[in-house]
Amino acid sequence: MVTSDHRAGPDGRAALLERLARLPEAQRAALLSRMRERDGEGGGQWPLSFGQERLWFLGRFDPGDTTYHTPWCVRLRGPVDAEAIAAAFTRVAERHHVLRTRFRLAGDRPVQVVVPSRPVPVERVDVTGDPAPVVVDLINRPFDLEHGPPLRVALLRLGEQDFLLCIVLHHIVVDGWSLDVLMREVAECYAAHREGRPPGLPELPAQYPQIAEEQRRRAESDEDASSLGHWTRTLAGAPALDLPADHPRPARWSGRGGQESLLVPEEAIARLENVARGMRCTLFMALLAAYQATLGLASGREDLCVGVPVAGRDRPEIEPLIGYFATTLVLRADLSGDPTFRELLKRTRTALFGGLRHADTPFERILGALRLPRDLSRPPLFQAMFNLHNLPKGDLLRNTMGDLSVEVYPAPAAGRTKAEVSVDAWRGPEGLGGVLDYSSDLFSAGTARRLIRTFTDVVERAGADPDLRLSDLRGVQPW
Repeated sequence: MVTSDHRAGPDGRAALLERLARLPEAQRAALLSRMRERDGEGGGQWPLSFGQERLWFLGRFDPGDTTYHTPWCVRLRGPVDAEAIAAAFTRVAERHHVLRTRFRLAGDRPVQVVVPSRPVPVERVDVTGDPAPVVVDLINRPFDLEHGPPLRVALLRLGEQDFLLCIVLHHIVVDGWSLDVLMREVAECYAAHREGRPPGLPELPAQYPQIAEEQRRRAESDEDASSLGHWTRTLAGAPALDLPADHPRPARWSGRGGQESLLVPEEAIARLENVARGMRCTLFMALLAAYQATLGLASGREDLCVGVPVAGRDRPEIEPLIGYFATTLVLRADLSGDPTFRELLKRTRTALFGGLRHADTPFERILGALRLPRDLSRPPLFQAMFNLHNLPKGDLLRNTMGDLSVEVYPAPAAGRTKAEVSVDAWRGPEGLGGVLDYSSDLFSAGTARRLIRTFTDVVERAGADPDLRLSDLRGVQPW
């Protein structure tokens, strides 16, 4: 690792440049990033990634909106050391520049500024009874992205050796993959502090602000223009979903939401998976096709779009970083001609593969290129989302942290949703578990449950007979 002062005289600078040239590209870029930050005494300005820029604009438009807050909570049992927890988060924020970033205006454009490392405060609260209301308050407290950190940590004391560690981050600096990285490093730093040793963490190959700058440069390349052309051709003229609503559509999208649980029995999932495997498809493709069919039955539309989150980590140097790398593929479903489920699955497979070939184009770039008419009453381009979780979860689901036992505490619903209807699902021993988030401005809880029943019925019937046409499913749950 190079430690020479880059502000040395000509001879020292020449020697440093020679040593820089011998470094692997990723390490060289990371070192240059640190040098640039140091030149600005912690105030170097970096462009926002396209995803960050959209969230920044949404935050400016509605500073009180907490839709894009990302919580993670774990139950800690044992002799909890609050000082060690604070030290662990401070060390992780020191390593990952994005966790000590501020978002400010420089002229007429937003920039991210990495501030010097400082202790991460840990709020300490004694809680009697159900901790859920306190957790919801923590989640729904707005961030001041211009002046304050995008990270909030609280330690709720439930008993003598029973605590709830609540972490809330703004999505502008984190994604689902990042939570796994965060928990791995926090656990290692906590154990190291307790044991009086340095944490065993490798040097990071890059930092998020420089990745954002690189993304901006890449957007000017011919390859990016080709991918952007794919999306503009595919999504041009895509209609709004317009599910039948229980309430009049507000003039402005609020993000207020409700949540209902779903469970599809394992027998039905296994049958659908066998159908998918026989067609060289994945279970995700089959579930997405079933969700598209459900939305088609509910809306009466043959042409609709579904947003699908993807990790956006296609390079090894990005994998160990905390940051907002995830993006959304917008997949346009073709339900025309009353296809069989087998045919719909083929169409879904083709659309997904086409999208994945161009997944490096940020969703925000696509939105800008499509020049959609302004409509503040709904999310742009797609109003439905589907996600089958397949992220690395070894550290998210860890059961120890130093000398503590750890158990995941599912964060209570915070009353927010990013889409009009959104399914987050996971495969478990009992089948397909998950939740349906829905806009409470538009739909009642009863309508959400009816959509879940329709989805479950479609999965069961398609798995039993994939040659059924969509019209054969119309009587399952009448709309």
